[in-house]
Amino acid sequence: MVPCYYRGCDNEADTKEHVPPKAFFPKDQRNQLLTVPSCKSHNNSKTNDDTYVLAHICMNASPSNGAREIFTQKILPQLGYNESVFRKMLLKGSERYDNGTVRYRVDVERFDDFFTALSMGIVYKACDNQLPESYSIAHIYHNFKDDNETPEYRALKESISRLYSGTPMHFLDFGELDARNEKIYSVKVFGMPEFRSSITVDHLFFGIFRVTSMLSKK
Repeated sequence: MVPCYYRGCDNEADTKEHVPPKAFFPKDQRNQLLTVPSCKSHNNSKTNDDTYVLAHICMNASPSNGAREIFTQKILPQLGYNESVFRKMLLKGSERYDNGTVRYRVDVERFDDFFTALSMGIVYKACDNQLPESYSIAHIYHNFKDDNETPEYRALKESISRLYSGTPMHFLDFGELDARNEKIYSVKVFGMPEFRSSITVDHLFFGIFRVTSMLSKK
């Protein structure tokens, strides 16, 4: 039996999960996507989160490097469906400024769920193994601004962004990943092979939107 990529899941992997989801890519580029074995439950349970996260990534990255095109193709058609429920959800709590810019409120819990699953998929793709239960997972969203952030935490985010923007040193080269459409998504995995250390997954969307996932070995 082929196991599901999601840690702790004992279900048979009877389908494939795209990492990141295929909704992030144009239809003519889906042959370039990374996939991992998945059970149906973990493949289908987060479709709404995929769309929500993609919308915010595009809004933070646009107009650079194709983000506007993806937003137009994938998100814009969703905004008017079902009495504009999705549009209202994105606008809830937003603030519009005199210069025309809009500040959107983000559901960080939904982002955390999305990037936890994505990080598990990337780890599985790199080593053909589930992430062990002994790891805790946290995410740093470098493009988001929080009014409650301390200057110290802001400086820490900047330091982490610089630290993990380079190539992993040979002893921290957890595994090779062929992310073939780096214009939309690129990823680096830092950590000792065979789960001998904590792991850092550095995600970059559209060359602009960066998320650092810290998988800490307990």
